Amino acid sequence: MNALTMNLGYERTTLDLPTLFIDHYMTDCIPVYPLIYIWSLRQLLDGKSTSFGEIGERFHLTESDVIKAWQHWEAKGLVKIEDATLTFLPIPAPASAMQDTAPMLTLVEPIKPEKPEAISMCTKPQYTAQELAIYRTESRDVERLFARAEKTLGKLLSYNDMNIIFGFHDWLRLPTDVIEYLLTYCADNDHRNLRYIEKCALDWADNHINDLEKALTYVQNFDRGYRTILQYMGICGYPTPSQKKFMDRWVNEWQMSIEMIQEACDRSTAQANKPKFAYVDKVLAAWHEKGITSLDAAQKEDIDFNKTRSKAKAPASSKPRTNRFINFNQRENDYAMYEKLERAYREQKYKVSE
Repeated sequence: MNALTMNLGYERTTLDLPTLFIDHYMTDCIPVYPLIYIWSLRQLLDGKSTSFGEIGERFHLTESDVIKAWQHWEAKGLVKIEDATLTFLPIPAPASAMQDTAPMLTLVEPIKPEKPEAISMCTKPQYTAQELAIYRTESRDVERLFARAEKTLGKLLSYNDMNIIFGFHDWLRLPTDVIEYLLTYCADNDHRNLRYIEKCALDWADNHINDLEKALTYVQNFDRGYRTILQYMGICGYPTPSQKKFMDRWVNEWQMSIEMIQEACDRSTAQANKPKFAYVDKVLAAWHEKGITSLDAAQKEDIDFNKTRSKAKAPASSKPRTNRFINFNQRENDYAMYEKLERAYREQKYKVSE
């Protein structure tokens, strides 16, 4: 592990922890964050070096959790992080401490940070084999998760496999029982590739699926909606973000039934070899603008449209056209008279020749 360089950014006057830290900084964060701060400061004052990995091992945390702790203290102004150097700064007095208030205890609900709209793949942590071994040894839930994963996926987990699965729990904050259900659900639908399962896990995390009841409800809604539409369109697998955006608009915004969406798919198939999302969206958008929400209404609209088109193609009037050729009185030929005259002509010619 790379050593973490630590410096003291102020003159050392005491080994005691300032009361300002206890009164104003220890109680508004995750409990392990002050422990990391105090232990690392003690290491520094004793002239010892440390690293993010060593701190994680000491407190049974991942390296990413240790980094989050120092980012918290940096935001509070207690440390400065630059490259691989961490500098302890004098503990500043918060604005609340500068006010003259009566000594009373007030319980204030901490402000929860807003959850990002989507979890970025660039923030995905990587765990060392040693870290995974520690978690597997120290946590029965993690050990059971890996064992269930091997049984569900039908293979021995590689280091990369365990990295991904443990990330569902540590990075995405999904409970282990939810992850086990996710693995089972994907495997039952013939999806055992962990990259595919990771996409599902990201989607579950973005939708706050943090217990089994929410997972069951989400899967039921997914199967009735997304999966039904995708299968009807001949698409296997998890929807892409753009495909999901289309289907969300059809089902949630426009309140189109599955039958209506399937009918739009059929009409798209008539125009191409297989339905396309863009064309299906145009069909459904036209129905939505006209307030058509049922198959009967869509069929009635087709009938009315065909009637209107037939009338548009019909002649404006049934009167015959007039021109000098049509108005000319046609002769009526007497073919019987022609035959009689021809026969008389032949008889006369025959007599002359005799």
